[in-house]
Amino acid sequence: MSSSDIKVSVIIPVYKTEDYLPECIDSVLCQTLKDIEVICIDDYSPDRCGAILDKYALEDARVKVIHLDKNHRQGYGRNQGIDHAKGEYLYFLDSDDTIAPETLKELSELADRDSLDAIFFDSLIKYESEDLKKAHVPPFLIRKGEYRDEVVSGIELMNDFFRNNEWTCYPQRSFWRKDLIQQNEIRYLEGCEHEDEFFIFAGILVAKRVRYVPKQYFTLRIRPNSVMSSPKSPKNLHGYLMNIYHMNEFLAKHGLHDATAETNVTNMYHCAISLYEMMKNGYDLEGVFVKEPDKTIYRYFMTYIQLEYGENGRYSTNPEALEEILKYRRAYVYGVGPLGQTTCKMLKRHNVLVEGFLTKDPENSPSVLMGRSVWGIDQIEIPDDAIVVVTGNPVIWKEIHALLGKRNIRCMSHRKLSAVFPPWAS
Repeated sequence: MSSSDIKVSVIIPVYKTEDYLPECIDSVLCQTLKDIEVICIDDYSPDRCGAILDKYALEDARVKVIHLDKNHRQGYGRNQGIDHAKGEYLYFLDSDDTIAPETLKELSELADRDSLDAIFFDSLIKYESEDLKKAHVPPFLIRKGEYRDEVVSGIELMNDFFRNNEWTCYPQRSFWRKDLIQQNEIRYLEGCEHEDEFFIFAGILVAKRVRYVPKQYFTLRIRPNSVMSSPKSPKNLHGYLMNIYHMNEFLAKHGLHDATAETNVTNMYHCAISLYEMMKNGYDLEGVFVKEPDKTIYRYFMTYIQLEYGENGRYSTNPEALEEILKYRRAYVYGVGPLGQTTCKMLKRHNVLVEGFLTKDPENSPSVLMGRSVWGIDQIEIPDDAIVVVTGNPVIWKEIHALLGKRNIRCMSHRKLSAVFPPWAS
């Protein structure tokens, strides 16, 4: 098969997954679409992965193996795959996961028919144990929000995902036109955790024609000792800060001023703050910021943390907004994600009585969060002496503000409450 005949390049970084690798490779080679190449990057795996890959390459010419001379981690491996890809489309798969037999055929045909830059879809899940099932619930395996069955821009789809609170960054749940990725010089971040956050963020923002397909093509495996099931560490904080920096650089480079994209960056920053709070007393956080640019980013972060917490341990807030909230006896927070939880902490530090959390999707939300009840927004009567602080992007704010306004309930956006942002997020 010549390079001009390759429709899809499947890129698989491989490290310490010998027990799962054959099932993964087989799921790709058994695709109903045969005009594919499978680029496997052996990331200096210490087990039998390299030998397994070489055996597949001998048996099927579509399998191409790149053996690295040291471990570089997933971001570098995926970028190597992009550099070597000959296909019209790119699909990224992890070496312990699988895809349905019809995946590549159906996605490439849809992309051809509608001249798409990218397609987003859903996934199944396979747990290795009951304990893992109890401990790890990946978000939005099946999206339940309403989406348009038509071609839209990437920014429009990103707004739809955020409006439904169903934005995720799994690269395995997206399918890309290679030219879009190469022409816009979109790469995975290298040498850090959460390397896929930036790639999906950048890709969807520059994509002109995309679709969402409500089908579960991809199966995610939750297993012991994987990136997803491992405890959080300072490397996760490093990864979040690297993403925030590169996301802001990308927005500036491309002249993008989308409120939802900026909210995504803010959400990442609140995740970083949450990790900092969790680890600041028991870990050497500075030790993972080795390179000089990384050290500078960490110094910016610590400068903000000093402003954020101050000597009295309070979050910095807009004084006028805080004064308005303090007129009420109690508050509710709309949103149960990291941003909602951080907003609750911010209010607590200023002695605001937070009664609980509100959500539009109580069935898929915890019943109790931070010791407070979580209610469906239509399940509770908000008293007259209360105000609701709404977290989320401007699209969510507009929707919830209108909904609460019909019930004469006072509300405020969390963006009005916050007073300080890091220098590189302005």
